[in-house]
Amino acid sequence: MKYPMIAAAVGALLMGPLVAQADTMPHAEHYQTIQQFLEAGKVTGNIRSYYFNQLYGGSPLPNKYAYSLGGMLKVQTAPLYGLSAGVAFYTANSLGANDLNAPGYTHLDALLMGEKDSLNVLGQAYLQYQDRWLKVKAGDLLLHTPWMNPSDAFMIPSTFQAVTVQANTIHNLQLIGIREFRFKNRIQENYYRETLLNQNPIYPDMPDHMDGTLAFGVKAHWQGLKSSAWFYKFYDLANLFYGTVHYGVSGLPYGLKPFADFQYAREWADGAQYAGPVNATVFGGMVGLQTPLGQVFAAYDDIPGRSPFSMGGRTLYNGGFVSPYTQQYSADPLYTSIMDYGLVSSSAAGHAWKFGFLIHPLRQLRIKYSYSMYCTHPYLPNVDANYLDVTYTPGGFWKGLSLRNRLAVDHSNPYANYHGTFIDDRLMLQYAF
Repeated sequence: MKYPMIAAAVGALLMGPLVAQADTMPHAEHYQTIQQFLEAGKVTGNIRSYYFNQLYGGSPLPNKYAYSLGGMLKVQTAPLYGLSAGVAFYTANSLGANDLNAPGYTHLDALLMGEKDSLNVLGQAYLQYQDRWLKVKAGDLLLHTPWMNPSDAFMIPSTFQAVTVQANTIHNLQLIGIREFRFKNRIQENYYRETLLNQNPIYPDMPDHMDGTLAFGVKAHWQGLKSSAWFYKFYDLANLFYGTVHYGVSGLPYGLKPFADFQYAREWADGAQYAGPVNATVFGGMVGLQTPLGQVFAAYDDIPGRSPFSMGGRTLYNGGFVSPYTQQYSADPLYTSIMDYGLVSSSAAGHAWKFGFLIHPLRQLRIKYSYSMYCTHPYLPNVDANYLDVTYTPGGFWKGLSLRNRLAVDHSNPYANYHGTFIDDRLMLQYAF
């Protein structure tokens, strides 16, 4: 099942001598004994306790909740002539706290760990080669790209069976290539040739034998200017070009650093067009001011209306914009998205505004607040949301410990055809080591 990935990785390794020299990194480590080699490996992980509430005030919809205790344990071997391996095991357990007896799991929110008492997965298992110019990984991986990412907001992240190649050919320039074959979302035990769209009711005829994704990315930065460009080929769904530009000014009095960001996406249908005749555009911007205490910002995104078409009984007016690996999770990179809503997750044409701040009033305390408005009428009701994210990390003897609470209060969020006030509260206690 993984032989195509290993073959691709070998092919990528043969390209190594053709890549120009970049920043110096150790090419190989030499060990006198097997014991020294084993002791040079790394063991990391975390322990998480997570409580999740979704409240529908005054609605016939039942309130939902879920609890889980679990974590992750990862072992990464030391490099031997550039070669290393890694495995990561994840577990989530309800400890009998979740309501699994009510018909249809009425009060259970399955987004946390599915409709089960325990979820145990080998989320990562990969081989890696790295030298001063090149980094290649093949196997079960975490991907960290704008539209394919871990979505690690609950207990277990989304992972991918893929081959990745990262080349540092020129100083401050990074080239990335990805071929993804199978996907495991955060509540699945195994990998499938599917995407999140297979669990989205808008796309009821999505096949269970998708051909994965091909992606290329370029990242560059020079002084205060940073930019990136990505191309994704979601086979038989859509092609997506996505670009960003960031510019920050430093050297001003009192540590002030104004910044501005811009993002643009263009998406069009691919192959069998299982997501419909996609033809969509997204653009947005953000301006802000960084201070020694934190930052304030204002953001805007727009998905223009396009010729509508129907999918799953619903008419899509936004050109059918799809995000196969983030859409239900609101884990997309749009500046105006919050933890449970956004223009992409709503699948609606329109524009959004977001205003907020991120401050550190104390070294151990991080507070983020935003107010956002999603103007999607007449396609969907307009939504406004308050979002508060507070994290406390004591540090010192308690280094690695954190307590985080995220709260969203959405008005007119049309979740499950409900248009009242929706409260989404998530409390996580974590110790990372």
